[in-house]
Amino acid sequence: MKWASVRRAGLLAGLALLVAGGAAAAECGPFRVGLKLYPLVYERQSGGPGYRGLDPDFFALLGERSGCRFMLEVESQPRIWSRLRGGSLDVTSWVVPTPERQAWVTVIPLARANLVALTWTAQGVRDEADFLARTALRAVVVRGASYGPEYDRLLAQLRAQGRVSEVGDFDAAVRVFFGQRVDLLLGYAWSVAAPLRERPGQVQVADWHPQAQGLSSGLALSRSSVSAADQQRLLQALRTLQADGSLERLLHQHLPGLGVRPLEDIAPQ
Repeated sequence: MKWASVRRAGLLAGLALLVAGGAAAAECGPFRVGLKLYPLVYERQSGGPGYRGLDPDFFALLGERSGCRFMLEVESQPRIWSRLRGGSLDVTSWVVPTPERQAWVTVIPLARANLVALTWTAQGVRDEADFLARTALRAVVVRGASYGPEYDRLLAQLRAQGRVSEVGDFDAAVRVFFGQRVDLLLGYAWSVAAPLRERPGQVQVADWHPQAQGLSSGLALSRSSVSAADQQRLLQALRTLQADGSLERLLHQHLPGLGVRPLEDIAPQ
């Protein structure tokens, strides 16, 4: 009789642990994720409701691994950062870490890619030095963005010469460049795929720094609304996605042949 009571107590304790574990998992989120529409990364389904791309698959897989829930919302880039600062948004994706951003978000870099330089074919710009030497040519940049040490040095020189136009987000930069109001746009190859298809042969695409490490980007978690415990939980889940090759497969599936590579060491910044 005594042994039966012990067994019953053990069973009840085990069930309590399972329930507690389930409750803990349920308490992870739901996190409000702000995403901007971006070719191949997050775009509307053609001919139907919903969205497709890297981000929906990425957050679905991260949810499975972490037990956390995510609510995806479409937002503009300025609104994403405004809401992260104000506490009405918890997460966004593919953020390049900068000191300004890291004041209110933890960035977990996941992948690296080289930027490409877009110039007008008719101008025949050979390389970065050639562009710098032609003092009539101008560049457009996203305000507050980092383009990596190599391109940031170029942009610093162009700014000193009054040759840089600043805009609020990348969509605006694309409009300014393809409206032929400037002569240089820096971006990832997949981010300009659609407008390039509309102007075959008119735009020259080049990697001016092929030996550069490239820019790393990844998940940004609000320091004010995502607890340290949940940040650690998400970090461990991301590391499992990297370790078993899931992250690499996702990147190759959605961004094939575009030079995007997962980082070997995933650590928060």
